[in-house]
Amino acid sequence: MNPSYLLTLAYQRLDAGHTEGAISSLKQLLSDDPECAQAHALLSLCLLSQRRLHAARWEAQQALRLEPGLALGHFATARAAMAARRFKEAEHHLLLLLDLDPLQASYYRALAELYGLSRRSGKSLPLLSRALQLEPESPETLTALAEHHRARGEVGKAEFFAKQALTIQPNHPGALVTMGHLLLRQGALQSAQEHGVWALQENANDVAALYLIAAIKARSNIFLGWWWRWNSWMQELGAVRAIVVLLAMYVVYRITVIAVTQQDQPLLANAIEWAWLGFVLYSFAGPQLFRKSLERELSQVRLSKDF
Repeated sequence: MNPSYLLTLAYQRLDAGHTEGAISSLKQLLSDDPECAQAHALLSLCLLSQRRLHAARWEAQQALRLEPGLALGHFATARAAMAARRFKEAEHHLLLLLDLDPLQASYYRALAELYGLSRRSGKSLPLLSRALQLEPESPETLTALAEHHRARGEVGKAEFFAKQALTIQPNHPGALVTMGHLLLRQGALQSAQEHGVWALQENANDVAALYLIAAIKARSNIFLGWWWRWNSWMQELGAVRAIVVLLAMYVVYRITVIAVTQQDQPLLANAIEWAWLGFVLYSFAGPQLFRKSLERELSQVRLSKDF
């Protein structure tokens, strides 16, 4: 079959969320032309969407070995490095891409995402604003802006951009997930779940959508519900302010115990210490239980595919 046709078909299938179909087309292409660098790079992006990180990294490396100047090869390598939390390596490739083509909005979005992952979110907004200037009606950029503001607790701005993205593309998985999280924050669990299901109908392997479903279940769970609210609030505070809050809580706890002890109330002091210990254990247990819930969601997707 014509290699150019197979490559185009792979692009179309990946854009439509049919990752398995895209991989099938690319494997067929590479069986006839194993030296096609673009096919290796695109296959790397497909494998990343399936969380097959080592295979994705290998394919990206093959793409750059065959064609060192291939933009898609550098982009795939950057994405694979981000997934492996090799942030300096990813930043190197993305900055190189922006030097080569400063009018490509996807490069700005990827670099903004990188800065968010590496706790440099202050650098993200200018990059996303530039991407929006280049593509004013891009649902990907609008969704990235919505996620940026949601992570900072700026609900109004997040909702504004998420609604804009969904107006342009009502079935955009990322925008559906972001809106789902905003609805979950408002306590609209049913609507949030509907958005998560809609996103999964577009891409059953969407980890962000599965994370949303797991978060909804955690929010509904009697034991995990309080942890979910606490964790969401702490995430919106940011790392520095969250540490300050925890230190302040510990100081208040210790001062209270000392004061109660000095007032010769050992039973109350013991009760406060047990309450603090319970809070600490609850804080450690919550993430573990949520992770298991997310793993169950992911395993159900894998079982469904295998079946």
